[in-house]
Amino acid sequence: MLKKDLNHLPKVIYLNLNYKKGKRMNDHQLIFSSERIQSGFTNASISASNDRSSSTIVREILQNSYDSAINEAGEPTAKVKFIIDYISKSDIPGIKEYEHAISLIEKEDLRKKEQERDILNTIKEQLKKEKIPVLYVIDNGVGFTQNKLVAILSDGISDKDNPNDSGGSYGNGHFSVFNMSDLRYIIYGGKFNDGSKLCSGQALLRTYTDNDDLKSATGLLLTNDKSVEIKNDIFYKDNNIPNIISSQLDTIENSGAVVGVLGFNFFGNDNSLDKVIQLISSSIVRNFYAAIYENHLEVEIATSNKNVQINAKTLDDIFLDTKDEKSKPSYNLAKQFYDLLRNGRCETIPTLEGEVKIYFDLSESSTKLAICRNGMWINDALPSPLYKTSFPTNKTFNALILAQKSTKFSALVRRAESNSHDNLQLNRFSNDKEGKEKRARFSNALAEIKDFLENNVEKNDYDSFEYEIPELAITMIGDSKSKKDQKRKSNKTKSIPIKPKTKPTEKDSQGEDTPFDPNDLKPSPPNPNPPNPNPRKGNPFEIGRLSAFHNTKSKEAKLKFVVEKNATNLLIALRLEDGTDPSCDKLTMTPRLTITKASNSGKTCKVIHNDTVDVGKVDKDTIVELSVNYETDVKGDYTIDYEFLNSALKKDNK
Repeated sequence: MLKKDLNHLPKVIYLNLNYKKGKRMNDHQLIFSSERIQSGFTNASISASNDRSSSTIVREILQNSYDSAINEAGEPTAKVKFIIDYISKSDIPGIKEYEHAISLIEKEDLRKKEQERDILNTIKEQLKKEKIPVLYVIDNGVGFTQNKLVAILSDGISDKDNPNDSGGSYGNGHFSVFNMSDLRYIIYGGKFNDGSKLCSGQALLRTYTDNDDLKSATGLLLTNDKSVEIKNDIFYKDNNIPNIISSQLDTIENSGAVVGVLGFNFFGNDNSLDKVIQLISSSIVRNFYAAIYENHLEVEIATSNKNVQINAKTLDDIFLDTKDEKSKPSYNLAKQFYDLLRNGRCETIPTLEGEVKIYFDLSESSTKLAICRNGMWINDALPSPLYKTSFPTNKTFNALILAQKSTKFSALVRRAESNSHDNLQLNRFSNDKEGKEKRARFSNALAEIKDFLENNVEKNDYDSFEYEIPELAITMIGDSKSKKDQKRKSNKTKSIPIKPKTKPTEKDSQGEDTPFDPNDLKPSPPNPNPPNPNPRKGNPFEIGRLSAFHNTKSKEAKLKFVVEKNATNLLIALRLEDGTDPSCDKLTMTPRLTITKASNSGKTCKVIHNDTVDVGKVDKDTIVELSVNYETDVKGDYTIDYEFLNSALKKDNK
C-alpha cells in the first residue's frame, strides 16, 4: 500500500519551497511574558499527557479532526492528511526568541534535574540542524476560530461546539500533541469559508530569568503581549500568517485546520519515514476502522516519495500491511471486531437514551464485547451489566456496540471515558444528584443492550453442554437433570499425585468394614500407561471458556475451551468426584477413572498417570477441542473434575 507514484502526492509537501508573499519570519514574535511562579519542563500539563506512543497521540489528534469535520462542520466524511516535511530552521516563526530563551534556560541550575537536562539536550540537538522535520495534520473541519485558539492556548479550558460528541486532543487534552515535538513547539492555523485565515502557536519550555525578570515557561506566537482572551485581537491573520502554515492553509478548499508539529520526533524511530508511516497507519485502522468502514473518515499519509491512502477500499490491505506493528489495540483484537463489522449481523435498537447500532455473531472462542463512539474504538472491557460473563445461557459470541453521534447514549459513554478515551468506568460520574442520575441512565441503557443480546444470540444446548465456569478446577455433570448438583472449585494443586491401584474396603454381611486383602486381587493385564515415577509439576492454569460434557454409556468426555495466555505445557487431569479434595496428597485414593485414549482436534495426546492428558505447548487464543475415552466401574450418573495445569517441560516426559 506504500505507493511510490509521485503523481499521487499532494502538492502541499512541496509548498514550503514556493512561498507566497507574506510576513517574514523575523516579523513574528514568540512572546515569553513575565511570570511570578517558577515551573520546569516537566510541568503538570505536559506530564498529565506524557504518553509518547503513536497509538495514543494519533488517535487523539485524529479524533479532534473527525469531531471538527463531522460534528461541527457537518461534513459527510472527515478528510485528514498527515504530511511529513522538512523546513529550514530560519523559517520557524519566532525562532530568535525561542533560541534566546533556550540560551538562558541553559544557565539555570539543572544539575539535580536529570529529566529536565534530557529535555534540554534534545532541544539543543534539534536546533543544531539546518533542516527541521515537521509533521502537518490538515483536516476539513471548521478551522481554528478565535474561541478555539483561546481554548488551545489555555490550560483546562475546552471549546467544543458539541462537547457531548467530542473527544479529541484540542480541548483539554491538546497537550498530548507536544509529545511528538522535540522542540515542544506547535503551531495552529485555521481557514474559514469566507477565505479568511487565523494562526497562533505555543512553545512549552520552562521558566528562566532574563535581566532579573522571571519569564514564563510558555512562549506564545502572538502579535502583542496581551492576555489570551476573546476580547483581545492578538492572533496573526491572513497575509500576516507565517508561510510554513499559510502555504498549507491555502491547500484547503473550504474550511479546515492545520497543526504544525515542529521538530517532529518520529515517535523515537530514528527519523525512519517507513516506520512512522506504518505506525500512523496501524494506529488509524485499529482505532477508527468503524468510521473508515462506514465512509465517515478518509486519511492520507504523505512524505516526499511515499503516499498512503486509507479509506473503505484500502482498509483490508492496510490492516494486513500493519499486522506486525505494536499499536493499541492489538492487531488480533482490532481485526476480530473489524471482521465482525464486515460479516456480523447488524441491528439498530432503540433505547431510552437514543438509538444504538450493534453488530454481533457467534464466536468459536470466548464471548467478547466492545464499544466504539463516533467511529473511534474505546475498549473491550464494558462495565456492568455488560460484562462478557453476563450471558451464561447464550452460546459464545462477539458484539460490537456503536454509540451513534448526537444521542444521549453517546454523551453518557463520553462521560464514562477516561481522559485518553480508552476505557469506561461508572465511577467517573460524579456523586452529586446529577451525576448519580446520569450513572443510573447509563446503566439502564447498558441493560437494554444486554436484554437485546440475550434475546437474539442463540442459546446454549444444555442437553449436550454445560455453561461457562471460569475457575481453575471445573466440575461438570454428565446428566443434565443433575445441574443443581454442579459445583465450582478453586483448585490449589501444585502437582498431580500418583494414585496406586488399590481397592476400596468392602462391607461384610453385618455391614462392618472388612479389611482388604491384596491376595484377593486377580492378575490384571499390563497397564498401557503405567504411572510415571517422576510426575510433572505445574501451576494451576486459568482458561477462558469451557464447554464440556460426558456420556456415561459410551464413557467419553468432550471439552472445548480457549487458552487466554501461552501455556508451555498444558495438562488436563480428569477425576471422578467422590467428595475428596483433589488438591490433597492422599496417595491411597482409589482410582475411579482410567483414560484409555485422548486427542486434541483429532491429534493423539499422551496420557500420564492414567488420568491426565498431556496437551503440550498451546499458544494464546488457541481453541482446544479435547476428546477423551475412559474406563470406570462407577455406575449411574457421576461428576467429573477437570484440573488444568501449566507444567514445565521435563526431559523424561518428552
